[in-house]
Amino acid sequence: MSFLKTRPSVQTIPATSPIEEILRILHRDGAIVLSDYCTDEEVDALNAKANVHFERTEKEGRGEDSFFKNFRASHTTAAYDLIGAAPEERKVWHQGKVFVHESADPTSVMEEFLCHEVWDWLGEERVTRKTGYWLHTSIAYKVGPGAGEQVLHRDINSAAIQRTGPESLTNGVSTFVAGCNVTAENGGTHVAPGSLAIWLSNIFHGAGANTLDPSHPDALRIIYGFFACGDNFRQGEITALACKPEEFQKMPPEILRLLGFYRGKSGGGALAGRDPIDSWEGLKGYRGGEWLVNDA
Repeated sequence: MSFLKTRPSVQTIPATSPIEEILRILHRDGAIVLSDYCTDEEVDALNAKANVHFERTEKEGRGEDSFFKNFRASHTTAAYDLIGAAPEERKVWHQGKVFVHESADPTSVMEEFLCHEVWDWLGEERVTRKTGYWLHTSIAYKVGPGAGEQVLHRDINSAAIQRTGPESLTNGVSTFVAGCNVTAENGGTHVAPGSLAIWLSNIFHGAGANTLDPSHPDALRIIYGFFACGDNFRQGEITALACKPEEFQKMPPEILRLLGFYRGKSGGGALAGRDPIDSWEGLKGYRGGEWLVNDA
């Protein structure tokens, strides 16, 4: 019997790496870290908004909310609806190669793993189509000293599909943006601020214990989770209600699509049998730029 002589690690490559290399590693390992995904200024801006979000969440007693009991370790604040708390900072997660299909690339991470081709019969005609994807949940995490290890788990459980081994359908892709220096000592995979960790929903994972002294400069682990699922599954959060209307009005169509304002490619999410963009008076004809709501 042979044993691993070295501890497995998650491979880190620059965010500027070709999409083909990113996908190759994800297909092989199920996880990857992209360094320098965000600028220091982008991370600082999100941290400032998140501090207010953490305070409000803790004040309202929502910091330990979870569908599963004892899912998160103690000394952990999970502040849901990050999109609503920091809509202006959407560039932190909505960037090239991961959520965005850049024109020079053949695909994106989300398209590769969440756009599944399906077929069915309509009479004697075999019809094929591909699913799309949208944002499932956005959560800010603050993990303090004394937090124990998180239980091993897989993400996007709300889809309620039975998963067995690695061959199970990938129904979601999870991403973490590091808001601080994340280390093994404070419970995470060692990544620098602005790095992006990506893993597939059928991969077992769990955060480590935060063993640092409260006086240590890296004592708090701050990370931002942006989770995506196929658009044939219901979102974990009703993101179309996350922001004030005036914030949605500033967003381009590609963001509104991820938040659920458009009908999914699989056909779900229609309004009056059509795409909401063509049915709802507030969005009718919107193709980018200023979104003018018709109050008549």
